[in-house]
Amino acid sequence: MPSRSLLALLPALVLLLAACSDEPTAPGADDAAEPAEPTEPAVSTVALADIDTSDLVVPRVGLCDGLPVAAVEAALGGEARRSETWADGEEARLSAEVRDVAHEDGCRFDGPARTSAAAWVFTPPVSPARAEELAESALDGAGRRCRDVPDAAAYGDPSVAQTCRSGPLRETRYAGLVGDAWVTCSLSAPRSVERADLEERADRWCAAVLSGEV
Repeated sequence: MPSRSLLALLPALVLLLAACSDEPTAPGADDAAEPAEPTEPAVSTVALADIDTSDLVVPRVGLCDGLPVAAVEAALGGEARRSETWADGEEARLSAEVRDVAHEDGCRFDGPARTSAAAWVFTPPVSPARAEELAESALDGAGRRCRDVPDAAAYGDPSVAQTCRSGPLRETRYAGLVGDAWVTCSLSAPRSVERADLEERADRWCAAVLSGEV
């Protein structure tokens, strides 16, 4: 039978063992991991109206080298899922339906929900007279239903800005002569995207192509 003195010590021993077993835990160790906040697409703040194209120099090689990722994501409404670049003499996807050998330097980015942003520049220098011809041909919708972008800012001189409908998609495209470079940019999205929203995003995308800024 245990002695009375031992029995008297048992409560103290129990308390001591309990204290030794209570190890400190790292702050938040038992807390569930906090879910990551969803990343909002970037929003471009530079518009075409903010850019003076009269003394702007656009590179005819490496046009897309300085494009900020944020500008691409703002145009697409999310991250690019596919990208392509091309140079003079290389085969390129010139549109959703056409692949051909390009005499241009450019790039294309495909994003979520069938959005696509592109930019390209003719590699040879373009004269003002030739630019007038290109502007006229750019107005040919090639069977698509097109309209001028209301109150479009100049994209060089001369320049054109149109939104065209082709099947389930709409495309807003700017083209113009900046210095001696004929530059084109475009943004397409499903027709479920409001026309005004598409045209505003295209304006800022095309501004980023010229300025290299978001």
